[in-house]
This record gives sequence, structure tokens and C-alpha cells, in this order.
Amino acid sequence: MELALLIHEVRDLAPLPKAYFQIQQLINDANSDLDDLTKVIVNDPGLTSRILRISNSAYVGLSSKVDTIGRAIQILGLNQIHDLALADAAVGSLQKIQSKALNPYDFWRGSMYAAIVARVLAKRCKVQNAERLFVSGLFHQIGNLLLAVKDPPAYSALRDGAIRRQIPLAQAQREELGYDYAEASAELLTHWRLPETLMEPVRYHTREIPGNFALDTAIIHLAAAFSRAAMWKSDADEPVPAFDLRAMNLTNLDEAMVEELMTEADQQLIEAMSLLLPDLKKSKTLSRSAA
Repeated sequence: MELALLIHEVRDLAPLPKAYFQIQQLINDANSDLDDLTKVIVNDPGLTSRILRISNSAYVGLSSKVDTIGRAIQILGLNQIHDLALADAAVGSLQKIQSKALNPYDFWRGSMYAAIVARVLAKRCKVQNAERLFVSGLFHQIGNLLLAVKDPPAYSALRDGAIRRQIPLAQAQREELGYDYAEASAELLTHWRLPETLMEPVRYHTREIPGNFALDTAIIHLAAAFSRAAMWKSDADEPVPAFDLRAMNLTNLDEAMVEELMTEADQQLIEAMSLLLPDLKKSKTLSRSAA
């Protein structure tokens, strides 16, 4: 199936709620103020409670309790509130679509793991607004969900073929489809009208790292590989992609840091999933050591 046709046929399955687009519009409007943004969020009780819950979590790590949306915006800033609202909106929408060809628990566990690694690595690399890399990591494999929903047998055949040949799933997809899950993910983000800073690292993380957004793309590439490594259990699983040498150089990542990063991600995973995916059925344990 052509990529444009795939996005056309599945885009209505995963719409973002109107509240998110209102938040996005206000943040981009120089004439809007804190009160305007606060009103939009508080008019959505579910979003309000989730942002406050996340703001007061150890994951965010604030030193004082946040009890109002206005206070959350003041402390966290517009960019982080935008990213929290986007992550919440997208996960809520995407959880509604499922496929027998893809285990939802494994899919979201892998996505969340990549998001956490991307956030940690971005902070270590002193990337401005590191939270946006969390969002890119969370969305990096949405394309697999879309492909699995639209054509479960084809998705399963490509995944099984990648396992049999011990090649990355993205490579098998490009050989058969002419595009891979990363490109499909980026096209959905384009449909959602998300900024290039979120979208382009997702699009190129399975390919040669481009000149634009090179560090961000390197971080998402490594986060995706870390996630696959955390999910891997045996040769019956999808293989772990090799770490791109340029990505390692751009991030100054060495072998000694790999285990340290994965341990930190393990420690944050349970809370992060409970915050953004509280209703996801826990069909298996969360930590790498127990996998």
C-alpha cells in the first residue's frame, strides 16, 4: 500500500482532541496570555487532572506541589505544557485503535521506553527543551501501529520475515513497501500539524542521519535502538538495530553509558506508564530484568 493511501485511510482513526489544537493555537499566538491557555485546559477536566498528576509526579521532579493549571504553566513553561498535552492527547487517541497483529502492551512499553531514553539523553546532551524529544520518542513507531491496523497479515509477514532474516523491521518494510514505519509515523505527525522539530527526527531515525536536526535525529535513533534492546528476549524477537556510529559521536555516547542509560530508563518506566497509560492492561512485568 502506498504511504499516502495508508495515511488517508487511517488518519480518521486517530484524531487529536480539539482541546489540543486550541492549546497549540494559543501557544503560537503572540496575543494570547496565560489566562487564555488556562481556560482551555480547565474546560477539559480529564486533561486538567492528568496534567496536574504529571506535574506533581516524581517524573517531573518539582520541589513544591502544583494545585492549579495556572501554577503548572508558570512553573513548567509553555513548551512543556504543550508537550504534556500533546503526549496525553495522542496516547488517548491512539490507544483506541488496536490490531491482532500487534500486542498493545508491548507496543506502548517500547514507545514509552524510547521516549524516556530520548528525554534522558537529550538532557545529557543539553538539548534545549528536552521534553520535545520525549514526545518524538513516544511517537517514533506509530507507523507500525497504522500498518498493523490497516493490513494485519502483511504487517505480520514483514515482521516475521525480519526476524527470520535477522534484519531490522524498517529495512524489511522499505524493501517491500518502499517506505518504513518511521516515514509512516512522520506522515501522521504531519497530518496532526506538528512542528518539524518533533516530526523530522522521527522520519529519519531509521536512515542515514541528515544535516538538519542531526542531534535530535541521533537521539531518536539511539532511543529506538535502546527500546528494541530492552524488549529483546531471544532470536525469536525482532533484532536490535546497530547503533549508528555518527549518532554515537553526536551524542558522545560510549559503551559505559549504555547500561547506565538503560538502568535509568528502567527506573522511570513504571511511573511514566502509570501516568500516561493508566488503563493499559499489565499483561507482563515492566522491567528489563524481569522481561
